[in-house]
Amino acid sequence: MTEETVIDANPALVRLQESDIPLNASLEWPIVAADGALLFDIGGIVPGAAAREFMFRHFEPHRLLAEHKPNVPDEEAVKDGPLTLDDIGLTIGARVGLRGTGGTGSAMYASRVIGFSTPRRNGERSLFVTQPLMAGFDPLDLGLGEQVDLVALTGRGVFRFACTVDATCREPFNYAVLSAPGAIRRLRTRKFARMPTRLAAHFAAQGESGAMQLGRVSDISPYGMSLTVALAAAHIGDRLQLSFQFKTDGVEVKIDTIAIVRHVGTQDPADGSAAYGLEFESLEPSQRIALKSFMAEHS
Repeated sequence: MTEETVIDANPALVRLQESDIPLNASLEWPIVAADGALLFDIGGIVPGAAAREFMFRHFEPHRLLAEHKPNVPDEEAVKDGPLTLDDIGLTIGARVGLRGTGGTGSAMYASRVIGFSTPRRNGERSLFVTQPLMAGFDPLDLGLGEQVDLVALTGRGVFRFACTVDATCREPFNYAVLSAPGAIRRLRTRKFARMPTRLAAHFAAQGESGAMQLGRVSDISPYGMSLTVALAAAHIGDRLQLSFQFKTDGVEVKIDTIAIVRHVGTQDPADGSAAYGLEFESLEPSQRIALKSFMAEHS
């Protein structure tokens, strides 16, 4: 560490200077952004001066002193047997994705939990949710007896279950009463209009071996992102392995996916960086819901 190293208010983080970071050598500690987003993990390698300069231009690198502990509990935190609403941690105000069966196809609408019924003798509780909405579409009208599929993102993971519409109400606003959930299934995959943002992302050409490179997400949508990179080597139509994470409703969500390069921007004359326009090749519905939740919180 140099004498100019700045110690932040967060005792787990120490702000770094360029001279603190070795090049072409395994790191003995993780490097994170000011918000804790991982830039280079322990054992990672900053490949050269250009990569280091890019990191300082687009982020505020810090040394992580304390062990990084994700907010999402391990798989063992939730039992594998039959799950209940209490087990998955669904609370009033939580966002859920809802898919109907009345001609809506595979479209996933956004809704919020606004209440629960008093537990019955068997512990089951009905679920009260707002009328499902999706930007650019009319609100989803639910019919009595209709079965709906829901995806819920909670502090304990991402869960899917089905309910039956027991009632629809118009006063004091539009909402629905859903039956107690059927079998609740945990989605075990953790690979937990664009909105401007500043997120760290790691990428590599599909099938390429070696360390992934660092990039900055400058805008994002549930279907793609703009990714600024230190040196644009990919071409339109290439596929990239992509990894990034964000927090929504207090839950850390990590996404590992494949993205297709749809556009390559011009180089910035200041540092030679350029931006890729990326399209996500495939995301699970729960991951899109999580991205929509993140965007809603920051829009």
